[in-house]
Amino acid sequence: MTIEEELFAAYRPNKDKLIEYGFDCFNGVYTYHLFFHNNKFEARITVDEHGALSGKVVEKEFGDEYFQLRNESFQGGFVGEIREEYKEILLKIRDHCFYKQPFVSNQANRLAILINEKYHEQPDYPFNNEKYKPYGVFRYHGNNKWYGLIMHVNKAVFGKENKEEYVDVINVRIDENRRNEILKEKAIYPSYHMNKQKWVSILLDDSLKDEEVMEYIDWSRNFMIGKTSRKDNEPMFFIQPCNPKYYDLEAAFIRDNGVTGWKQSRKVNVGDICYMYIANPVGAVKYKCEVVETDIPFEYKGEDVSITKLMKIKLIKRIDNKIDFKFLKSIGVSLIRGPVSITKDMAEKIDALI
Repeated sequence: MTIEEELFAAYRPNKDKLIEYGFDCFNGVYTYHLFFHNNKFEARITVDEHGALSGKVVEKEFGDEYFQLRNESFQGGFVGEIREEYKEILLKIRDHCFYKQPFVSNQANRLAILINEKYHEQPDYPFNNEKYKPYGVFRYHGNNKWYGLIMHVNKAVFGKENKEEYVDVINVRIDENRRNEILKEKAIYPSYHMNKQKWVSILLDDSLKDEEVMEYIDWSRNFMIGKTSRKDNEPMFFIQPCNPKYYDLEAAFIRDNGVTGWKQSRKVNVGDICYMYIANPVGAVKYKCEVVETDIPFEYKGEDVSITKLMKIKLIKRIDNKIDFKFLKSIGVSLIRGPVSITKDMAEKIDALI
């Protein structure tokens, strides 16, 4: 990691402040020059059109870049002085012209906004070690349990060849029964610095869309919800997908007199409410159900699904109105690949249509 990358990792420029500070702008690129160390060296700073800062230190007498600055094997007093003076120049620019973001990557910052909009939960930074201070933790407010950890790490920890490239990742909790399936997806790896059976690391380099990552965040948060007591035995609400190509839920309700078994892949309580979303070609919520029994032992392992326990759901209401994904997205639901926890307010918006 370069000096500039280390100092400006989570910072973005204020372009008006750059101009005020003395930067010149041409075609969206900002440049700044400053002589230092008794005018023997020149700092040449560039902020590109994407907001990334880079720099070069040139030895005035020879007109060449002072490469000793970048070589950590040079630790002499003179080189150290030049490094420190150059860092001071960079820090002054950062303090006057840049603002700090929660995280380094644009995707990590977008996700922080989405999480706050959906759950009103913001990251905290619990680590004292200087290296880990930028690592942000998302917690479920009901019990303070982590459901997400965003870190800025070297790609080499995931077996990537380029050992100089750093990336934001988020660690999320997963259903252990789906671990092998999940790890087949691009940009998802066994978790860095956490239990590799229960957690995965997702690269936040836009390999996955924001809504796809949010789905994993939703799942992870659901696990944490299951580890807290509920006020006055209030029910939780969630949306459960059903693929009609593999299972005819209507037929199951008819066969089982309105109470049927369903795979339990999260912590649920009797009395919780689930809205059954029937996938394409239906693409809509078609049933409102209540959980009436949980944690029923059941062993099944197929090519597409693995089941270790069931819950029983009771049909409350068949839904004729079209509560499709467009509507669900409008109330804050991102993707539906597994059970998605929703708030009471979101459930009331669905109930208002049925």
